[in-house]
Amino acid sequence: MMDQKRLHEIEARCTQESPARCRAACPFDLDVRLFMARMAEGKTGEARKLLERHLPLPGIMARICDAPCENVCLRRDLGGSVAMHGLELACMLAAGPQSRPLPLPPKRFHMAVVGAGLAGLAAAWDLSGKAYPVTVFHAGTPGQALAEAYPALEGNGEAACAKDFLAGDMEMLARRKVQFILAELDQALLGKAAAEYAGVLLDAGAVPHLAPPREDLDADILHWRDNICCAGWPGVTPTGHCFFSSSQQAGQGRRAAQTLERVVGGLSLTAARDKTQGPLHTDVGGIAPVSRVEPAGAVYTAEEAVAEAARCLQCQCMICVRECVYLQKYKGYPRVYARQIHNNASIVKGLHTANALINGCALCGQCEELCPENFSMAELCLSARQDMVENGYMPPSAHEFALEDMENASGPECSLVLPDASLPPGVAPAWLFFPGCQLAASRGEQVARVYALLREKMAASVTPGVALMLSCCGIPAQWAGRAALFAEHMEKLRAAWEGLGKPRIMAACSSCLVALRQALPEAEALSLWEVLDGMGLPEGPPAASAGLPEVFSIHDPCTARHDGAWLAAVRGLAVRAGARVEEPRLTGAATACCGYGGLVWCAQPGPAAEMAAHRATELPHAGLASCIMCRDRLAAGGKECWHLLDLLVPGCTGGDGEKKGPGLSARRANRAALRRRLLREWQGQDEPEPGKGRVLVTDEVLARLEERHILLEDVESAVAGAEAAGHRFENLENGHVLGSWRPRQVTFWVEYQPHGDGFILHDAWCHRMIVPGSGGQEAADVINSNQCCTDGRRGGQDGGQS
Repeated sequence: MMDQKRLHEIEARCTQESPARCRAACPFDLDVRLFMARMAEGKTGEARKLLERHLPLPGIMARICDAPCENVCLRRDLGGSVAMHGLELACMLAAGPQSRPLPLPPKRFHMAVVGAGLAGLAAAWDLSGKAYPVTVFHAGTPGQALAEAYPALEGNGEAACAKDFLAGDMEMLARRKVQFILAELDQALLGKAAAEYAGVLLDAGAVPHLAPPREDLDADILHWRDNICCAGWPGVTPTGHCFFSSSQQAGQGRRAAQTLERVVGGLSLTAARDKTQGPLHTDVGGIAPVSRVEPAGAVYTAEEAVAEAARCLQCQCMICVRECVYLQKYKGYPRVYARQIHNNASIVKGLHTANALINGCALCGQCEELCPENFSMAELCLSARQDMVENGYMPPSAHEFALEDMENASGPECSLVLPDASLPPGVAPAWLFFPGCQLAASRGEQVARVYALLREKMAASVTPGVALMLSCCGIPAQWAGRAALFAEHMEKLRAAWEGLGKPRIMAACSSCLVALRQALPEAEALSLWEVLDGMGLPEGPPAASAGLPEVFSIHDPCTARHDGAWLAAVRGLAVRAGARVEEPRLTGAATACCGYGGLVWCAQPGPAAEMAAHRATELPHAGLASCIMCRDRLAAGGKECWHLLDLLVPGCTGGDGEKKGPGLSARRANRAALRRRLLREWQGQDEPEPGKGRVLVTDEVLARLEERHILLEDVESAVAGAEAAGHRFENLENGHVLGSWRPRQVTFWVEYQPHGDGFILHDAWCHRMIVPGSGGQEAADVINSNQCCTDGRRGGQDGGQS
């Protein structure tokens, strides 16, 4: 499993939990988004509660805050920044106090504040709120320095603004038991305070003659010497002019108060600093400008405040979540998912919801492409799968069917290594055509015709010879997290490739291309489309375009999102074939998965179907795919979608954009049929076709079998096994027979009825586990059939895969 350090590195890339720009700009960490949401709802009391919770001197700050948040508001160029300052003031005027000081036992450290400027009073507010006894030494009357510095505190003559926030906050300081002492603010007082108090805050704005130069202090911790901290310096403009920023001074007062707490407590001055976070990314593309609502009077009315607050964009990232059906399913975002996945492995080791999260990712990489920080759910989920496999926590049902299909496609029934017999003895072919197991399963006739075309075109080339290999590339094992099985499979492919003389590989499947480039880099694999494009095909008039849609929305496979040569060749071939193609909203590197990648189709068929449906809605015209599984999955959901070979080699069986692709059983049969055809055409070998099964299955029942990943050959075996072993019972009311059979790590239940020399299947179920008492090849004659049938009925009623 990836270590904590690596996990945190990945986690930190998700900025969804980072503060919005407005909050990051606020010295008091005010959740401006939440404040705006409450104001937009007309809940001024709750909005004021937020201000009181976050702001020191909330009334004073509401009047004089210079609102640095407005400078970074993303609405700035979309109608004007949201009027945070105006809304803050309106809120404080509209709602009364929402909180009271908590009666806390006083802390033992007494604090002094020298100077009653904004920074000093802000520090006194925060320290007294934490029950530190605070004494403020000041010149003149309490609050006089603020009144002189900020005339607006005394109101602007408007009745709506006549509230005396200065007096209100000064009264609140008194209720917090802050003592105000009139004194001569000189070096003697500073020395006396440092000797008599645990900590001293020097307000540089109120007593600049006592404060050290700003450059003498650490800009982050505001610590001067011994037990003295400073705060309240004026800001400096780029031209060198000083100015007093209210938020900056009060913010310095808050940070200095925090530093004083560490000083008196003997704590590190750096350990508690805020950890840096990446900025929150918010996509404002497509957001319409909305003009700022200006108040008719001096202060926003309730209606005006609601309208202005509603302009807030409620900034968040969620770029990847908005585009990914999988990420939407679990009601969170990548940073949350990263923690859940890690906890699943390190704590509970197998929580069902976390297993679903881990196995529900298509590993397509779209999130990484869309994320401004390149967060990769694929890396997280694949790492977790590998860890679960190594530790024996991966549920067998998750990927077992897909792995069985991989083995079948690579086994003796369907696989084939076909040398180029036209070459002289001892001469290795220059090329190896690797169509991939799914193209062979769905477009067998097209594979055969493309191979014949390649043999013809390359016979007279400088580098002649094209061999062919029918096999799965092994990527299902990699997607399943079974690294050892993937390596074992690729070693078999390597041996076959070396036996052919190490030709260069051309692959028609982007997933195959990824796997081959990873495990067999010496083969310098490239796409079939690049080869055909280099040949200048198709030749002649665009006859292939006859009867095709006027416009195609091109759909790129997710495993080719960064393969520029693949993407360019596909478009070049399509245009030469007479097609007019248009790019959908998300295309190329940003393309979406059809739900086949990562074995989601096997582990979680429901979400996989939703992925295909979501992608279909993104294609305004008939789809054109260069991956056969993309084509078949989109077509399965009712989307008209064509494969590139339908344009390049038209007239073949199955080359119809509106026709659904073959089912699971038919795919296996088609692979075997293609193998027999190629042997017959190129080597003159005739292999017998398999006999017809004895079990009759209606289309309706077949559809249910496909949903449950049950093959016709499994049904044939289960019926035969149940009949031979006696693991069956008969329903005397309707004559149906219920039988069970366990040929491997899967238990099948079949409900059937004798019919002539064969049987009619009514239904079937499977559990990808060993169900005791369900029969099996090694115990066909020793298990009590009545007990078996009782278990079988219960298992069948539960239905589907486990």
